[in-house]
Amino acid sequence: MKNLNFGCRRSEFLVTSSKDDWFIQCRFYEEGQEKPFTYRRKLNRFKSEKERKSIEKSLLKQMTELLDEKDYNPRTKQYMFQLGQITQYSAVGEALNGALMKKDFTPEHKYHVTLHLGRFLEAFEKLNFNYLKIKDIELIHVKKTLESLNLSNYTFNKFKVHISSLFTDLVDEGCLKVNPCTGIKSKRHIVEKKEAFADEELRAIDSHLKKEHPHFYNFFQIFFLSGCRVPELLGLKKTDVNLEKAEITITLKKGQLYVKEKRAIIPNALPYWKDQLQNALFDDDFVFSFFYQPGEDQMHRSYVYKFWTQKVQKPLNLDKGIYILKHTFLDKVEEAHFSAQIMAGHRNDQTTSIYTVGREKRRLEAQKVIQIKTF
Repeated sequence: MKNLNFGCRRSEFLVTSSKDDWFIQCRFYEEGQEKPFTYRRKLNRFKSEKERKSIEKSLLKQMTELLDEKDYNPRTKQYMFQLGQITQYSAVGEALNGALMKKDFTPEHKYHVTLHLGRFLEAFEKLNFNYLKIKDIELIHVKKTLESLNLSNYTFNKFKVHISSLFTDLVDEGCLKVNPCTGIKSKRHIVEKKEAFADEELRAIDSHLKKEHPHFYNFFQIFFLSGCRVPELLGLKKTDVNLEKAEITITLKKGQLYVKEKRAIIPNALPYWKDQLQNALFDDDFVFSFFYQPGEDQMHRSYVYKFWTQKVQKPLNLDKGIYILKHTFLDKVEEAHFSAQIMAGHRNDQTTSIYTVGREKRRLEAQKVIQIKTF
């Protein structure tokens, strides 16, 4: 007797062959039914014994797959759950991909989670774990799969975080009782010290862009003097910039939510903002569209990274990416005896901030008086 999902069972398959009657059958037991149902498929329409033998093998495989893997009920002639619906009896890969589809990730984050999940499931199958239903997966299966990928400690931790977030949602849906990633220890890795541009490097970049790529110059200065991320700047529209108040309103993702947050335009940056907005004709123009000019289309951040690599790093023989500008700026803010946390909008003292009325406004005003030593 073989146990099936949904409290069902079946007997072993029996093949009966005679000249007049040839069939495959098993008895199907289900909860709530007093008598078993006989699941039978006949081969009588195939006349020759050779033909019947050939069909018998494939039909037996099909019947086994329907009952054991696809949760088919031969009495009702229906599957015991809708195809595509995630349940505790879903295959692991199907369940994890289903959870990913429901996630409200940013496109960039979803790309990385999809990439990691694909590699995880490929290794999962190589270890012959793909027979498992989602309800049966345990810590040991996940750990062995991650270990088999031979990842660096940093990447191992990233994989674990991404896969764990999907398992958490499946626990919430009742597909399994415990997140199997819980209990897998993160691996220690050395956090590399943040680099910074030397002033002579910044002067070389400044001179190079003025001469060779003046259309990129405002973006360079605004990005450097804002403490923002590239996608945050590329998402800004003209209406998000208030020159009179020296403020911008960026959209960023925190947890599962998109939130609006105000950032200050420091005095050093104000001339570049004014120059850039002179070419913005409409309120809903993006401040930085293609060719780094205002326009109606939002540019993807990959264009910025590619431009920096090919037009700045290579010609100047630099080994620092564009985000080192952000680290350099925050370092200069600290050097000028201001808090880099204030400028970058980081929050580590959440509990205190709940009870501190007006903190955000004071943080914003503090940003506006920041003066740094430029290069």
